[in-house]
Amino acid sequence: MKEQKNWKVMLLNLDVVIAAVAMCILVGLTFTGVIARYVVNRPFAWIEEVQAALIVWVIFGAAGAAFRTANHAAIEVFYEMFPNAVKTVINVIILIVSVITLGFLGYNAVKYIEVFTMSGRTTPILHFSYKAIFCIVPVSCVWQIVNFILVNFFHYSEQEVIESITDEEFEEAKKK
Repeated sequence: MKEQKNWKVMLLNLDVVIAAVAMCILVGLTFTGVIARYVVNRPFAWIEEVQAALIVWVIFGAAGAAFRTANHAAIEVFYEMFPNAVKTVINVIILIVSVITLGFLGYNAVKYIEVFTMSGRTTPILHFSYKAIFCIVPVSCVWQIVNFILVNFFHYSEQEVIESITDEEFEEAKKK
């Protein structure tokens, strides 16, 4: 049972790991770029390309986690005034609008990736493939929908993840 729960926790937090790694690299490169430009006076010509790609991965990597942790944009003042039956209807409407919007974004991202694949388009300096940069977008759209459903209809919360970590695992993680 414990191993199954850990597998779920790891899978649900894979998006956070992706976003965190991309963010660390982005911050490190930006810091290095500032030193190279202003201290050493030898700026990196390629850094802007890498930063733009990493920003895409940070944003779309963390988008699912934003739904899971309720850190997405929301206006709850009016929502909280309604009775539970109305809230359920509103949740369904929000789900439909979210699925349509994310589906549209994901579909168009796939179409753009197809164009990048057919044209072989790459970034100007490092020749990174644009399909590699934007491949996270459709995956993220699906993951956001899954997280939205988990939170709003199955009442999943990050608190469950925190509570699933035993004291022994916490102490072991602190030692590392």
